[in-house]
Amino acid sequence: MKGELGLLKHFRILLALGLLTRFALSFWTGHPWDFEVFIRVGYHVAHGASLFQSKNYYVTGLGQPIFPYVTGLGYLPAWGLYTAFAYTVYQSFPLSPFLYYFILKLPLILGDLATTYIIFLLTLNFTHDIEKAKRNSLIFFLCPFVIFISSIWGMFDAIPVSFTIFSIFLLLLGKIYWSALSLGLGIYFKVIPIIYLPIQFLFISRKRGIVDAIIHFLISSIVPFVLTLVPVILFGWEFSKSMITVFSQTQKPGDVLTYWNISALLNDLFPSFFSAELLNSLFSFPPIRYLWILGLIVAYLLYYEHWNKLPEDNVENAESLLTGFSFVTIGFLLTRTFIPEQFVLYLLPTIVVSTKISIHRYYRYIWILALSFALVNIYPFTFAYLLNANFWNVFNYLATTPPFSTLRYIARFIMALLFDYCLLKLFMNMVRER
Repeated sequence: MKGELGLLKHFRILLALGLLTRFALSFWTGHPWDFEVFIRVGYHVAHGASLFQSKNYYVTGLGQPIFPYVTGLGYLPAWGLYTAFAYTVYQSFPLSPFLYYFILKLPLILGDLATTYIIFLLTLNFTHDIEKAKRNSLIFFLCPFVIFISSIWGMFDAIPVSFTIFSIFLLLLGKIYWSALSLGLGIYFKVIPIIYLPIQFLFISRKRGIVDAIIHFLISSIVPFVLTLVPVILFGWEFSKSMITVFSQTQKPGDVLTYWNISALLNDLFPSFFSAELLNSLFSFPPIRYLWILGLIVAYLLYYEHWNKLPEDNVENAESLLTGFSFVTIGFLLTRTFIPEQFVLYLLPTIVVSTKISIHRYYRYIWILALSFALVNIYPFTFAYLLNANFWNVFNYLATTPPFSTLRYIARFIMALLFDYCLLKLFMNMVRER
C-alpha cells in the first residue's frame, strides 16, 4: 500500500512539473507568424471585425510590428471566437500583454492535460496495468515536442487532439452519440479530425449496426456545421468566406515537414531553372495537391481488411481501433504536400497507447525528428520574438541569406526524409502485425 502511494505521489509530482514548465514558457514565447495572427484576430474580432477578414493589422502594445499585417484564420470559427474571448478577458484586467498571451495558451495546456488523462484511461482500460497507464500518460505529457507545440509555439491543435482521443475512449465505452459529439467538436476547432470519420463508421457498423454508424456520422458532421452557421448569422459574417478559408488549407505547397519541401531547396540552389512560379504550378497539379486523398483511401481499405479478419468478440477491439486511427494519420502525413509540424500531435497518442512494443518504440523517433525539424525550420530564439523583435530580424536574415539559407534548406530536407522514412517503416510494421 505504501509503495503504491509513493508511486502515485511521484506520478503527481511529474504531472505538476509538466504543468509548471508549460506555464513558465507560455507568457513570453510564440510563433512569430501563427501566434501573431491569434493575437491580432482576438483583438479585431473582439472589436467587431469579421473573423474571416483577409488582413489583420498590427495593434500597438500587442505582439510585435514585425509584419504590417497578417492574414486571417483558415479554420472554422471555434478558435477565432476563443481568441476574441481571451482578449475580452484581458481587457477587463489589462495588467500586461503577457497575461493576454497566457490566456491564449491556457486551453492548449489544458488540452495537453486532457489528452494525458485520456491516454491514462485508455491504457488502464485496455491493459488493466496502472503502472503502464502512468508511464504512457507521462511519456506524452512530458514529451518536449508536445510542450513545444502548445506552450512555446502556441498552436492550438492540442484541443482538437484531445476531443478526438476522447471520442475514441467514448466509442470503446459504447457511448456512441457522445463520441460523435466529441469528434464533432474536434472538427469544429480544426477540420483535420474529419479524416477519422470513416474509421469510426466501420467500427460502429460492425459493433452496433449500420443505423448507429449513420447517426454517429451525421452528428459528427452536423455539430461543426451548426456551430459555424450560428456565429456567421449572429455576427453577419459572410458564409462563403468561412468556407473559402477552410478550403484554402488544401491549396498550400510542400514547404514544411514533408519530402515535398525539396521545392524550396531546388529554388534556392537553382533559382533560374526551378523558379517559384514553376514550382507553384507543379503543386497546383491536382494529382499532387490531392494525393493525400489516395493516401486516406489506402488507409481505410487496410483498416477494413484488418477489421473483417477479426472475430466478433475479439479482445483487441481497442488496439484495432487505435491502429485504424494510426493508419489514417500516417497515410495523411505521408501524402499531403503541406504538413505543419503540429500535425504530428494527431499521431502520438495512438502510438503511445499501443501495447505492441515494435510500434511503441517509434514514438521517440517520431517526436525527436519532428522537434528537430521545427528547430531547424524556425530557430529556437525566434520564439522569444514577444520579448524583442530583433530575435525575428536575426532569424529572417539567416533564413533568407546564402549560405545560411542553403544549409537550412538542406537540413530541412534531410530531416523531412528521415521523418517520412520513419513513418513508412512504422506503417509497414503495423501492416505486417495486423
